[in-house]
Amino acid sequence: MKLFKSTLTLVAFACAAAVCSAAPATVTITFDNPIHNGSGFDSVNITSPAGASTVNASRFQGTASNLVGVAPSIFVDGINDVYMYCYDLFQGIGALDVVNYTINFSGAFSRTLSFLGAVNGVMNAASPSPVDDPYAWLHPVDGAQGAAIQLGIWESRYDVSGWDLGAGSFKATGLETTTNGYWNSFKSAVGTYASMDPATVMVFESANRQDMIAGDPPLAVPEPGSLALLGAGLIGLALARRRKLL
Repeated sequence: MKLFKSTLTLVAFACAAAVCSAAPATVTITFDNPIHNGSGFDSVNITSPAGASTVNASRFQGTASNLVGVAPSIFVDGINDVYMYCYDLFQGIGALDVVNYTINFSGAFSRTLSFLGAVNGVMNAASPSPVDDPYAWLHPVDGAQGAAIQLGIWESRYDVSGWDLGAGSFKATGLETTTNGYWNSFKSAVGTYASMDPATVMVFESANRQDMIAGDPPLAVPEPGSLALLGAGLIGLALARRRKLL
Protein backbone atom coordinates (compact mmCIF):
# COMPACT_ATOMS: atom_id res chain seq x y z
CA MET A 1 0.00 0.00 0.00
CA LYS A 2 2.85 2.39 0.77
CA LEU A 3 4.33 1.73 -2.67
CA PHE A 4 0.94 2.42 -4.26
CA LYS A 5 0.57 5.75 -2.38
CA SER A 6 4.08 6.79 -3.40
CA THR A 7 3.29 6.00 -7.02
CA LEU A 8 0.05 7.97 -6.85
CA THR A 9 1.97 10.93 -5.46
CA LEU A 10 4.36 10.74 -8.39
CA VAL A 11 1.40 10.53 -10.77
CA ALA A 12 -0.17 13.58 -9.13
CA PHE A 13 3.00 15.58 -9.65
CA ALA A 14 3.29 14.43 -13.27
CA CYS A 15 -0.34 15.28 -14.01
CA ALA A 16 0.00 18.66 -12.32
CA ALA A 17 3.06 19.38 -14.46
CA ALA A 18 1.14 18.35 -17.57
CA VAL A 19 -1.78 20.60 -16.69
CA CYS A 20 0.49 23.54 -15.92
CA SER A 21 2.45 23.03 -19.15
CA ALA A 22 -0.78 22.92 -21.16
CA ALA A 23 -0.81 26.73 -20.94
CA PRO A 24 0.92 28.36 -23.93
CA ALA A 25 4.66 28.82 -23.67
CA THR A 26 5.61 32.49 -23.93
CA VAL A 27 8.72 34.64 -24.22
CA THR A 28 9.57 38.32 -24.43
CA ILE A 29 11.96 39.28 -27.24
CA THR A 30 13.85 42.58 -27.16
CA PHE A 31 15.17 43.24 -30.65
CA ASP A 32 18.72 44.47 -31.15
CA ASN A 33 19.75 47.85 -32.52
CA PRO A 34 20.61 47.43 -35.36
CA ILE A 35 17.90 44.81 -35.74
CA HIS A 36 20.02 42.79 -38.22
CA ASN A 37 22.95 42.85 -35.83
CA GLY A 38 25.71 40.41 -36.71
CA SER A 39 24.51 39.58 -40.23
CA GLY A 40 23.83 42.69 -42.33
CA PHE A 41 21.04 42.80 -44.92
CA ASP A 42 20.02 43.43 -48.53
CA SER A 43 17.41 46.09 -49.29
CA VAL A 44 14.92 44.59 -51.79
CA ASN A 45 11.53 45.41 -53.27
CA ILE A 46 8.80 42.91 -52.41
CA THR A 47 5.17 42.35 -53.31
CA SER A 48 3.07 40.06 -51.12
CA PRO A 49 -0.53 39.65 -49.96
CA ALA A 50 0.31 42.39 -47.44
CA GLY A 51 1.14 44.86 -50.23
CA ALA A 52 4.29 46.26 -51.88
CA SER A 53 7.25 47.74 -50.02
CA THR A 54 11.02 48.04 -49.83
CA VAL A 55 12.42 45.98 -46.97
CA ASN A 56 15.76 45.08 -45.45
CA ALA A 57 15.81 41.32 -45.82
CA SER A 58 18.03 39.23 -43.54
CA ARG A 59 18.22 37.52 -40.17
CA PHE A 60 16.99 39.29 -37.02
CA GLN A 61 18.65 39.23 -33.62
CA GLY A 62 17.35 39.84 -30.11
CA THR A 63 17.39 38.88 -26.45
CA ALA A 64 14.92 36.57 -24.70
CA SER A 65 13.46 37.20 -21.25
CA ASN A 66 10.36 36.38 -19.17
CA LEU A 67 10.36 32.75 -20.22
CA VAL A 68 7.18 30.88 -19.30
CA GLY A 69 6.83 27.15 -19.96
CA VAL A 70 10.27 26.81 -21.56
CA ALA A 71 13.87 26.63 -20.39
CA PRO A 72 16.74 28.85 -21.61
CA SER A 73 18.18 25.78 -23.34
CA ILE A 74 15.41 26.01 -25.93
CA PHE A 75 17.32 28.81 -27.66
CA VAL A 76 20.04 27.51 -29.98
CA ASP A 77 22.62 30.20 -29.20
CA GLY A 78 21.37 31.20 -25.76
CA ILE A 79 18.92 33.84 -24.57
CA ASN A 80 21.31 36.72 -25.31
CA ASP A 81 21.65 35.81 -28.99
CA VAL A 82 18.27 34.78 -30.30
CA TYR A 83 18.47 34.48 -34.09
CA MET A 84 15.23 34.65 -36.07
CA TYR A 85 13.70 35.39 -39.46
CA CYS A 86 10.46 37.23 -40.13
CA TYR A 87 7.51 34.88 -40.72
CA ASP A 88 4.79 37.49 -41.13
CA LEU A 89 4.59 40.43 -43.55
CA PHE A 90 1.26 41.77 -42.31
CA GLN A 91 2.74 43.40 -39.17
CA GLY A 92 5.78 45.53 -38.40
CA ILE A 93 8.85 45.29 -36.18
CA GLY A 94 11.67 47.69 -35.38
CA ALA A 95 14.98 47.98 -33.56
CA LEU A 96 14.67 47.95 -29.75
CA ASP A 97 11.04 46.79 -29.93
CA VAL A 98 9.96 44.63 -26.99
CA VAL A 99 7.40 42.00 -28.00
CA ASN A 100 5.61 39.37 -25.94
CA TYR A 101 5.31 36.21 -28.01
CA THR A 102 3.45 32.93 -27.72
CA ILE A 103 5.65 30.04 -28.85
CA ASN A 104 4.09 27.70 -31.41
CA PHE A 105 6.11 24.49 -31.72
CA SER A 106 4.08 23.41 -34.76
CA GLY A 107 3.79 26.72 -36.58
CA ALA A 108 6.16 26.17 -39.51
CA PHE A 109 4.66 25.36 -42.92
CA SER A 110 5.82 22.19 -44.69
CA ARG A 111 7.15 24.31 -47.59
CA THR A 112 9.24 26.28 -45.11
CA LEU A 113 10.69 23.08 -43.67
CA SER A 114 11.50 21.91 -47.19
CA PHE A 115 13.27 25.17 -48.01
CA LEU A 116 15.24 25.25 -44.77
CA GLY A 117 16.32 21.65 -45.36
CA ALA A 118 17.76 22.78 -48.70
CA VAL A 119 19.49 25.76 -47.05
CA ASN A 120 21.08 23.52 -44.45
CA GLY A 121 22.19 21.06 -47.11
CA VAL A 122 23.88 23.74 -49.19
CA MET A 123 25.49 25.52 -46.24
CA ASN A 124 26.71 22.32 -44.58
CA ALA A 125 28.18 21.02 -47.83
CA ALA A 126 30.02 24.32 -48.33
CA SER A 127 31.75 24.21 -44.94
CA PRO A 128 35.49 23.33 -44.94
CA SER A 129 34.66 20.05 -43.19
CA PRO A 130 31.14 19.01 -44.28
CA VAL A 131 28.86 18.78 -41.24
CA ASP A 132 25.23 18.00 -40.44
CA ASP A 133 24.16 21.16 -38.63
CA PRO A 134 20.36 21.53 -38.43
CA TYR A 135 20.80 25.17 -37.42
CA ALA A 136 23.10 26.31 -40.23
CA TRP A 137 20.24 28.48 -41.56
CA LEU A 138 20.46 30.61 -38.40
CA HIS A 139 24.11 31.48 -39.07
CA PRO A 140 24.45 33.15 -42.50
CA VAL A 141 27.98 34.09 -43.44
CA ASP A 142 26.95 37.57 -44.60
CA GLY A 143 23.97 39.84 -45.21
CA ALA A 144 23.43 38.58 -48.75
CA GLN A 145 23.12 34.97 -47.62
CA GLY A 146 20.82 36.00 -44.78
CA ALA A 147 18.70 37.96 -47.26
CA ALA A 148 18.40 34.95 -49.57
CA ILE A 149 17.28 32.79 -46.64
CA GLN A 150 14.72 35.39 -45.56
CA LEU A 151 13.34 35.72 -49.09
CA GLY A 152 13.03 31.95 -49.36
CA ILE A 153 11.17 31.80 -46.05
CA TRP A 154 8.71 34.42 -47.32
CA GLU A 155 8.37 32.60 -50.63
CA SER A 156 7.63 29.36 -48.76
CA ARG A 157 5.09 31.12 -46.57
CA TYR A 158 3.12 33.10 -49.13
CA ASP A 159 3.33 31.01 -52.32
CA VAL A 160 1.75 27.57 -52.57
CA SER A 161 4.03 26.11 -55.22
CA GLY A 162 7.23 26.81 -57.13
CA TRP A 163 10.25 28.87 -56.14
CA ASP A 164 10.11 31.85 -58.50
CA LEU A 165 10.64 35.28 -56.94
CA GLY A 166 9.35 36.86 -60.15
CA ALA A 167 5.88 35.29 -60.06
CA GLY A 168 3.16 34.19 -57.69
CA SER A 169 1.77 35.70 -54.49
CA PHE A 170 5.24 36.70 -53.27
CA LYS A 171 7.69 38.52 -55.53
CA ALA A 172 11.06 40.18 -54.92
CA THR A 173 13.21 42.38 -57.14
CA GLY A 174 16.32 44.49 -56.75
CA LEU A 175 18.43 41.71 -55.20
CA GLU A 176 22.16 42.24 -55.03
CA THR A 177 24.14 39.92 -57.29
CA THR A 178 25.49 37.98 -54.32
CA THR A 179 22.04 37.61 -52.80
CA ASN A 180 20.70 36.32 -56.12
CA GLY A 181 23.52 33.78 -56.29
CA TYR A 182 22.70 32.42 -52.85
CA TRP A 183 19.00 32.34 -53.71
CA ASN A 184 19.60 30.32 -56.87
CA SER A 185 21.73 27.78 -55.01
CA PHE A 186 19.10 27.35 -52.29
CA LYS A 187 16.07 27.05 -54.58
CA SER A 188 17.88 24.58 -56.83
CA ALA A 189 18.54 22.37 -53.80
CA VAL A 190 14.90 22.14 -52.71
CA GLY A 191 13.92 18.48 -52.90
CA THR A 192 17.56 17.38 -53.08
CA TYR A 193 17.93 17.46 -49.31
CA ALA A 194 15.52 16.21 -46.66
CA SER A 195 13.11 18.69 -45.12
CA MET A 196 13.91 20.14 -41.72
CA ASP A 197 12.70 18.12 -38.77
CA PRO A 198 9.72 20.15 -37.46
CA ALA A 199 10.99 19.49 -33.93
CA THR A 200 13.96 21.79 -34.65
CA VAL A 201 11.84 24.84 -35.51
CA MET A 202 9.47 27.07 -33.54
CA VAL A 203 7.43 30.15 -34.40
CA PHE A 204 7.02 33.20 -32.17
CA GLU A 205 3.48 34.51 -32.66
CA SER A 206 1.99 37.91 -31.83
CA ALA A 207 -1.40 39.39 -32.68
CA ASN A 208 -0.02 42.83 -33.51
CA ARG A 209 3.70 42.44 -34.28
CA GLN A 210 5.61 40.40 -36.83
CA ASP A 211 5.79 36.68 -36.15
CA MET A 212 9.29 35.18 -36.14
CA ILE A 213 10.65 31.73 -36.97
CA ALA A 214 13.59 30.42 -34.95
CA GLY A 215 15.46 27.23 -34.09
CA ASP A 216 14.28 24.85 -31.37
CA PRO A 217 16.74 22.26 -30.03
CA PRO A 218 14.86 18.94 -29.74
CA LEU A 219 14.17 17.73 -26.21
CA ALA A 220 15.31 21.03 -24.71
CA VAL A 221 12.17 20.97 -22.57
CA PRO A 222 9.32 18.49 -22.31
CA GLU A 223 6.33 19.85 -24.23
CA PRO A 224 2.70 19.45 -23.02
CA GLY A 225 2.02 16.34 -25.10
CA SER A 226 5.07 14.56 -23.72
CA LEU A 227 4.15 15.40 -20.15
CA ALA A 228 0.61 14.17 -20.67
CA LEU A 229 1.93 10.87 -22.03
CA LEU A 230 4.26 10.59 -19.04
CA GLY A 231 1.34 11.13 -16.68
CA ALA A 232 -0.76 8.54 -18.50
CA GLY A 233 2.08 6.04 -18.35
CA LEU A 234 2.58 6.56 -14.63
CA ILE A 235 -1.14 6.18 -13.99
CA GLY A 236 -1.09 2.87 -15.84
CA LEU A 237 1.92 1.76 -13.80
CA ALA A 238 0.19 2.73 -10.56
CA LEU A 239 -2.95 0.78 -11.44
CA ALA A 240 -0.95 -2.28 -12.43
CA ARG A 241 0.92 -2.24 -9.11
CA ARG A 242 -2.32 -1.77 -7.21
CA ARG A 243 -3.82 -4.86 -8.85
CA LYS A 244 -0.75 -6.85 -7.77
CA LEU A 245 -1.05 -5.58 -4.20
CA LEU A 246 -4.75 -6.45 -4.09
